[in-house]
Amino acid sequence: MTGQDTHTDDGALLDFPGAGRLRAAGRVAPPSADVVAAALAAVRSAADPTAGAHQAEVAHQAERASRAEGVDPVIGLEREPAAGIVPARTWRRRLPVLVSAAAVAAIALGATFQPWSDSGGELVSPAAERAGTAPYWEVRTLQWNRTLDRDQRPDESYETIWVSRSGTRGKPSNGLVQDYTRGDMGGTVWVICGKPVGWDDLRKLPTDPAALRSRLVGKATGDSVPEELFDGIEDLLARSPAQPELRAALFEVLTGIPGARVTERAKDSTGRAGTVVELYADTWRRQLIIDTKAFHVLETVDRARNDGLAWGSQQLRSGDVIHRTTYLSVGPAWQQPPLSPLT
Repeated sequence: MTGQDTHTDDGALLDFPGAGRLRAAGRVAPPSADVVAAALAAVRSAADPTAGAHQAEVAHQAERASRAEGVDPVIGLEREPAAGIVPARTWRRRLPVLVSAAAVAAIALGATFQPWSDSGGELVSPAAERAGTAPYWEVRTLQWNRTLDRDQRPDESYETIWVSRSGTRGKPSNGLVQDYTRGDMGGTVWVICGKPVGWDDLRKLPTDPAALRSRLVGKATGDSVPEELFDGIEDLLARSPAQPELRAALFEVLTGIPGARVTERAKDSTGRAGTVVELYADTWRRQLIIDTKAFHVLETVDRARNDGLAWGSQQLRSGDVIHRTTYLSVGPAWQQPPLSPLT
């Protein structure tokens, strides 16, 4: 955590014991290997329904170890690669098992996502459960952009946005809260193949992949349809309060786009494991790195498609990164900051 990515009104993200000390600390040293190992053991124990009392004991040991290190309990996303990714046709049915918050209390990692749970046989997430009633959807990102001058360092900036039914507010690195709402839309919409999808439309979209694709594409035709569908699904997965079943269906539609390439067991720039869905678009290689346990976007990357692409004073090589957005956290929020005064 740095001064750049600290923002106000983030109670939904820092609502845990010791949050005040974490805010004041600014930078917190990473936990020791013993602490992380204890936390991971607790996670694995929590996933085993036969663990019983042993699970509670391991979780207690993990918490004691974290406090001995001076680390406040936080919930983080495990960075170990997934043990296995099932074929795309069955991804929609694979949602995560219950993970106890107590069992992962000692994991202190920088980029966090809401853990998912199995409630009464219906697979949902705490974030998604609350998304239907929470008025805002909060997204924190880190943007990386290649500069045109080869001698300049890349531009990096943090940003937080708050999406609601009526519009979007954003807080970039300059700290000013700005209105991002498109005036011509009359509220928040995500545009897919030329058709708007509103906040309340998300619950009405079909969760059968074939029906969903038909609804999103409609009568759109032409060479631009694959890229427009790719971009639209990216927005829904990355910046909307879509429910788990819809996210799973969107992922299947995404992997079925003509020309899309799927690479399993990949990692984003922070080391988080995910699946890459890639599409060639003009001179670019568009990539989405997706957590296929929760169907959230971990990172989006635009790369040069071929050698020799001119970029300012540079000649790029195939695979060079042009732009990257890393999603640090997503989830429902109950408030947003006021707009900054106009100067």
